[in-house]
This record gives sequence, structure tokens and C-alpha cells, in this order.
Amino acid sequence: MNLFSARFWKLLRSLPVSRRHSESNDVVRAAVLQLEYDTSLRNNRVFTDFFISLLSKISSFMPHVVVFPALTDLFFVSSIWSVPLFKRFLKNKLNVPEVVTQQCEWFMAEVSRRMRCVVAFGTVHGLKLYNEGQFIEEKRVSVKDRGLALVPKRWLTNSEVLSSLVEDGIRIVVTPTCGSNVYNEWDDKYYFWSHAQMVGFYGLKATLVGKVAQNRLKDKACVCGPIPITQNRDGYIVRNESLEGSAVLLAELDMGKLENFLAEQRHRFNSAIR
Repeated sequence: MNLFSARFWKLLRSLPVSRRHSESNDVVRAAVLQLEYDTSLRNNRVFTDFFISLLSKISSFMPHVVVFPALTDLFFVSSIWSVPLFKRFLKNKLNVPEVVTQQCEWFMAEVSRRMRCVVAFGTVHGLKLYNEGQFIEEKRVSVKDRGLALVPKRWLTNSEVLSSLVEDGIRIVVTPTCGSNVYNEWDDKYYFWSHAQMVGFYGLKATLVGKVAQNRLKDKACVCGPIPITQNRDGYIVRNESLEGSAVLLAELDMGKLENFLAEQRHRFNSAIR
């Protein structure tokens, strides 16, 4: 156990080892987080209580997939130095020590191992994916015989890339991200909603909000899917309604419905070109 592990081990000891999921193979359980950062989390006790609360909600759901936001390692550092951030977009100039990022990665690997699930998250060094404690370098993994891909936000406007992923068997697209100073509903849908409809996949978006340096980041975590297979016919399985605060979104992804949707889309396309 490394230098910083002791306080995190208290969190992990509180987690029960997840038992095997017994539900239908067509159901994938996902927990997607919206996390609010503030400077009070630099206090060890506040940090520990914060993560115990989150992990207790997640573990009781017994998820197959857990998605944390981008820059999750900010929560693991006792102080932050940064230069001013530019315009609407967070520029990754946060000076997070490498040992802190490594501690974050170790902690997430342990969560993945103890919950026997896939954990996706972001750090100042990029996006990371673990499956039952093992680091997945290629950022693709199988969840209950369905493909999951961890992708950066910029990919979500590229129909060609997303269509290629679906053709390769990807059914769940995961994106850890962070908010911006100015939240735009249409910009949000352009990235995280529209291509889930056009291409056909479940999109899992976790996000970081709160005060980081001089910025007040705003955003909404969500789980998207094709409109016909969402309960309210709005393209959302679940969505956080607030631009602020922390939340754990729990969703059951019906993979059978998604496969039927994709089969119908292929049939319509083939009929149209005959």
C-alpha cells in the first residue's frame, strides 16, 4: 500500500464485495455520476464522508458499469494550483502532482475490483478504463456480451466514427467530461443526445461541476438512448435536472430493445435502397 492509501482504504473497507448479477443478460446496470467540486473536499474527513456516501449508493445498485467525471483526480489533491481558464472551456492547466493521479487510479482500480464492474473516469492525463481491477488500455471492453467504448467528447459529433463503433459491436458509449462556465442546452444535445438517436447506442455522460479555480462549471449528467426505446420518448433514460450539486444516476439499459431498434433501422435502410 503506498503513502496515500490509508485514508482511501477506509472507504474501500465499507464496500461489500459485489455478488454475481442474476438478472437477464439483456440488462446492463449503469451508475453515472455528476460530481461537484469545492475546496472543502481538501479536508480529509469531508473527502472520506463524500466518497462513502457516493459508493454506498453505487454498491447497493450492483452496477456493471460506473462512470466518474473527467478530472476526478482533483478530488484527491489537498491543494490546487492553476492558471486562469480560457473562455467557456476548461483548459487542462491544473497542476495535479503525478502521485495524486496515481492514487486516484489505484482507488478506481480497487472500486472496479471489489464491485466486479467496469469503471471509467478521467484525470488530468486523460481518460481511463478498468474492468474488475484490470487496466484496459484499448478503452474497449465487453459487458455482458455487449461492447462498451470509452471515448472523448470530441468524438460525439463524428457520425462516421460512431457508426463504425456500432458496426464493430459497440452498444454503450461512455464519456467522462466536465462542465463549462456557460451551459447551453442545444450544445449539450449536439454532443450527447443527437447521435444516440441517429446512430443507435446508449450514451453515458458523467460530468464535473462546481468551482474550479476561477470558474463555476455547470452541466448535467445523463444517460441517452434512441427515442423509441426510452420510457418518456425524449431520448433520455435518466438525466440530472440540476446544473449544480452531486448526483448518482442509476439506469438499467435494456440491450434487447436496443438490438431490436438497430435491426429495424437496418431493415428500413435496406428497404429504402432496393
